[in-house]
Amino acid sequence: MERFNSIYPFTTENIAGYMKDLDLTGKKIITVTGSSDHIINAILKGCRDITTFDINPLTKYYMDLKLKCIEKLSFNDFLDIFLYNTKNIDREFIERLNIDEESKNFWINNLEKYSNNWQSLRKSNIFNNKYFNPKSKFYENLYLEESSYNIVANNIKNTKIKFINKNLIDLDITENYDYMFLSNISDYLDKIYLSVNYLECYHELLLEFSKHIKIIYFAYLYDIGNTSPRSQIDNLKLVDNIFKNYDKIEIKSALEHEKNKKDGVLILGRK
Repeated sequence: MERFNSIYPFTTENIAGYMKDLDLTGKKIITVTGSSDHIINAILKGCRDITTFDINPLTKYYMDLKLKCIEKLSFNDFLDIFLYNTKNIDREFIERLNIDEESKNFWINNLEKYSNNWQSLRKSNIFNNKYFNPKSKFYENLYLEESSYNIVANNIKNTKIKFINKNLIDLDITENYDYMFLSNISDYLDKIYLSVNYLECYHELLLEFSKHIKIIYFAYLYDIGNTSPRSQIDNLKLVDNIFKNYDKIEIKSALEHEKNKKDGVLILGRK
């Protein structure tokens, strides 16, 4: 696994807050892979053509497993296995799944390391469980409600999903897309660009992307407008100066205990 040794089991942002009013029926999207929650919520909102990318190859293995389990498992069994970690899946279960062989072998090999016990694997450092709060995942995701979950389960098989194992700046966007969702990738721009002007570099990249993508959700900001910006993307005066024409929405904080704070999403191309 080398440097890529951690998977986020669920989103850390309030996806429901900015996807709830979107109709993605007939739309083509490209999104960061991460926990796969952008993909799953997009399927619920009607999308059937998804390109997903991530520099971390483990996200592809998790996407294959998570989507197939949604397709095969009941809502309550999915919650017990993936969210609450109270029910086990074993090698025999994985072997029966119709998923990519590389993904299947990854999960089988790692289950063997943890005595064929999913609960032990789920608690291992393969997963990023820091600050994990199952309760918050219900309002951060649209699909974690039984009728919505069942819609996703029925529509996964009819959804085209293509995975690209690349960093953001290495993406070669030649196809046309209606939406791009970049989650909080903007929090890591200083590591991606290694330049003091990394926000300007990001802006230039997004302008190139916008030649083929209509609407780009380019930044997720935790505690939007805070007086101590963590990075350049949190400095809205700087963002205003560089991006100029963009939209901004505020939503409920993804942090359960931050009831008086708001998160934000920055968007290019939305009229």
